Amino acid sequence: VELPLHPTVAVSTGTQAQRTEIPIRGMIAMATNGVPAYGPQEADYLNAVEGMGVPGARFWYGHSGPNSAWHFHNPKMGRELESRDTLLGYAMDGFPIYGHLEDDSELDECNGMYDEDDGTYRYHVRTLDQVDDSLEYCNGDAPETNWNYILGCYSGSVEDTRILDSETYSLDGDCVIDDGASATTTATQGTPIAPSTTSTEQSNDNSTAPKKRPNIIIMQPDDMPFYDAWGPPPNNPSAANKKSQIPKAGLPHIESLRKNGLQMMQAYTSSAMCGTSRFSTLTSRYPSRAKSNRGDGDAEAPSIVTIPTTKIVDDDCARDNIAVQFRDNGYRTAMIGKWHLSYIDDSTYTYDDAANTIKQCGFDTVEGLYIENLKSNDNFDNYHDGSFSHNMEWITHEAIKVIEDDSTEPFFMYFNPTVPHLSNSISSALSDFSCRDTAAGTLDEDPVIPGMTDDGCASYRQTIFDRAEGDKDLGAIWIDDSVGAMLTSLEGAGKLDDTIFLFQADHGINPKGALYEGAVRIPQFIHYPSGISAGAQFDLPVSVIDVGVTMLNFSGITPSYEMDGRSWKEAVSNENFRTGWVDRCLYYEVERDRAVRCGCYKYLDIFDAEDSTTLIRGVRMGLSHDERNLFDLCGGSVDLATNIEGKNMEVENLIDQETSMVSNFETLLECHLERIEDADFSQCQLSTPVSGDTAISGTDIGSISASPLQKLNVFSCAYVMAMLCLFPV
Repeated sequence: VELPLHPTVAVSTGTQAQRTEIPIRGMIAMATNGVPAYGPQEADYLNAVEGMGVPGARFWYGHSGPNSAWHFHNPKMGRELESRDTLLGYAMDGFPIYGHLEDDSELDECNGMYDEDDGTYRYHVRTLDQVDDSLEYCNGDAPETNWNYILGCYSGSVEDTRILDSETYSLDGDCVIDDGASATTTATQGTPIAPSTTSTEQSNDNSTAPKKRPNIIIMQPDDMPFYDAWGPPPNNPSAANKKSQIPKAGLPHIESLRKNGLQMMQAYTSSAMCGTSRFSTLTSRYPSRAKSNRGDGDAEAPSIVTIPTTKIVDDDCARDNIAVQFRDNGYRTAMIGKWHLSYIDDSTYTYDDAANTIKQCGFDTVEGLYIENLKSNDNFDNYHDGSFSHNMEWITHEAIKVIEDDSTEPFFMYFNPTVPHLSNSISSALSDFSCRDTAAGTLDEDPVIPGMTDDGCASYRQTIFDRAEGDKDLGAIWIDDSVGAMLTSLEGAGKLDDTIFLFQADHGINPKGALYEGAVRIPQFIHYPSGISAGAQFDLPVSVIDVGVTMLNFSGITPSYEMDGRSWKEAVSNENFRTGWVDRCLYYEVERDRAVRCGCYKYLDIFDAEDSTTLIRGVRMGLSHDERNLFDLCGGSVDLATNIEGKNMEVENLIDQETSMVSNFETLLECHLERIEDADFSQCQLSTPVSGDTAISGTDIGSISASPLQKLNVFSCAYVMAMLCLFPV
């Protein structure tokens, strides 16, 4: 953050100060320990300082926001003890902020006053007792707010203040480091402080540091296999020794993403169905939070999470998704391929109308659109008249148009192949249809895609059959060729190094549609040459709810709405930012059934034995399918058991051996369900870690609350490293 070194009180005419309104959301000041201070409002215009909205927001040490960025709302700004002479930080207009006055009548509407000794202007915070929270936030049309805990308004100008990406920031050549002690005040014990950077870290090669805002591609094939080489969960007992081998011809381009990028070793979907998983990817929220699903459940009877109940509508479409966030922050946005997330009137469906519906959800470009799955039975045609089928050439061609656009703006592209989903035969799509047969009509000519259709569409498609050892290989080979074509296009456009290419399955398929590990664990690879070292692995739990918030974090964008996900941007490269990741609790949702994994342990609750896909799959696969189930996914060790041949950790139900833990999990899940229904995004936590993680440190939650849940988001904070560069104006 760059602030004026010598700010002045703005004056319009005479002696009348020209005050500036502080932002309703976001940063209003920077504390002396480098943690940002926000205004008093949280989501839904509630008073965060008084404990409304997100509970953790009211505490002096702050809380973690939707993008895992630690910040303060409380006027103590990270100090348990403060007084009128305590320097707490600097407002965004450059004036210093000090502790509270016993008599705040000396302060003006902005919380400022002139020092009686040296005549300088300074702010003082107000205590909770000094602010009338019964008043409305806004003071009519006046620039000052009534909830003036830290600031009521700015007395100075914020025109020259800048908030910049710390990873790409370069100090101006005429800046000097001030050796004054005031800006390096030691924080009170217990205050979150960013870990210091070691000399080794400082001397790292800068070749992997991003130089500009990256392009983003999220590719999510439909029903992608989880091959053995990628570290899948153990097989089900019904097929204990089953192999899932990469085709002998190889998947060189997907493997390039994996081996030359970052592989997530414990990646999960939030829900093991196509549409529900995609909802979470695009919103960084659990599917049960969908506006299409509101009011349908509570802690006693969870809402029904299915594809028909989980759509991106209302605020989820107009505001609360990452496409809108990227678009509103200068990105070109595109959706290519399968959607599955809108309500469409089948009696009036047209391709163009469907594309326009999706454009309202933040996408500038919608092409290669499959609004739903391809027709799979005679009950409903899914807007599919039989004149087209899977067509990877068509959608890849549309993706390459986005990549090769010569705009100076970066792009965000959500790329969703229908392949290898078997709603339509892949073999039939390749042999009975041509590249010109599309959902948008018949093309005039074959799409020309370097590396794919150089010799024509029919000739190219024959090479897929030639490389496959059976129909099971066709979809993966087709997908891999598409990845290769896009990588070639990125390289030719000079954009490869500065593009994040995230490849993930939408869910597991063994068994699909359930809450067992084979359904919710997914392969996930991230390729980003200028930002992530080749061959990296992250062996801690992540989820599709983390994708959106992390991509925004890489792009320097603070989301304008609350999210369930957590950015792993810093954690993957710096162990100092991994506090709380080992015992992190992730939730999974299908129908009314719910599961939660914390560390090594996973709790599965089957709500209705008469109507549960999870129970049906569990019976068929030989997995535990009781009403309540507790599993040790580490098999008695401290590491997740992923490749124990013939041994699946979800066969043995520990419900009777671990009664205390079961009780804690039940309370945890009840807490989570209540917060979902209350639109509360604070995180429920088990009272004790369940993986033996000794790296966790922070405030002792037990000393704050007798609750069995850690309701404060202390263990899950990702500390923010920030810098104050004071420059002359």
